[in-house]
Amino acid sequence: MNRRILTILLTCLAVFAVSSAHADRFDEMISPISNPVNFEDPRINTEARFIYLYHEIDDNFVTGGGNAQIYALQLRFAVTEDLAIIATKDGIVDFNPEVGEDETGLGNIAAGVKYAFHKNEDKGTIATAALRYEASTGNGDVFQGHGDGFIQPSVSFGAALCGLNIVAATGLRIAMDQDYDSSFWDVDLHVDKKIGNFYPTLEVNLIQVIDDGERLPIADEGLDYFNFGATDAAGKTIVTGAAGARYRVMDDLDLGAAYQFPLTNGAGSNLFDWRLTTDVILSF
Repeated sequence: MNRRILTILLTCLAVFAVSSAHADRFDEMISPISNPVNFEDPRINTEARFIYLYHEIDDNFVTGGGNAQIYALQLRFAVTEDLAIIATKDGIVDFNPEVGEDETGLGNIAAGVKYAFHKNEDKGTIATAALRYEASTGNGDVFQGHGDGFIQPSVSFGAALCGLNIVAATGLRIAMDQDYDSSFWDVDLHVDKKIGNFYPTLEVNLIQVIDDGERLPIADEGLDYFNFGATDAAGKTIVTGAAGARYRVMDDLDLGAAYQFPLTNGAGSNLFDWRLTTDVILSF
């Protein structure tokens, strides 16, 4: 009788150890840092993410340079192991052009759902589809609150491979009023290496304007946060790189920072000189 009980206990312990190892494989992944509004983590988490973003505007942009600062809070709530409600855009925008008046206002609000349609714990892979709606609730003085909003379908994929964590995502931002706002295609890639609680990170981001708007007669669009409705931006593409790191202070608290810089130049890239993105992620 004692042998049978011991066998059962050892079997349960082995199953628990294996399942814990599988869980840890996803737990040890981290969220991407750059382009935080659109580059969605494929994992299903409950968390609050506090973001501060400083964006330096290139001197070749129509404003002659300047900067924008964004203070934002993202919220995610895991309804089940595979389904989450997400709120990924909001915040206060402080826009300071070199030419023109400084403006401060609220950003648009974007929210939706994401669903993990693939999850392989043995291989450490996960794939998630998301659908968000960005409402035009913000302040027009900081290039928000125009048009009828945006529909954002996207897919993101994560994998733990050869000691590296890899996250890739792609999606569309489709203007509901296509005669007014521009529409975009996003592609993002993240690679990190776990070294204890430290995660050195490299990222690449691509944004292409697939349909231009009818508001401002310029060729440079607003990248991941702004939408200028630029009339000459269709087909323009900007590619940026980012280098940074995350530090896991404890199981439920991550700190992140990344320096982002353009890899393309000329028309379509003039809004971007450089950017610093920092965040604090508190998981529940």
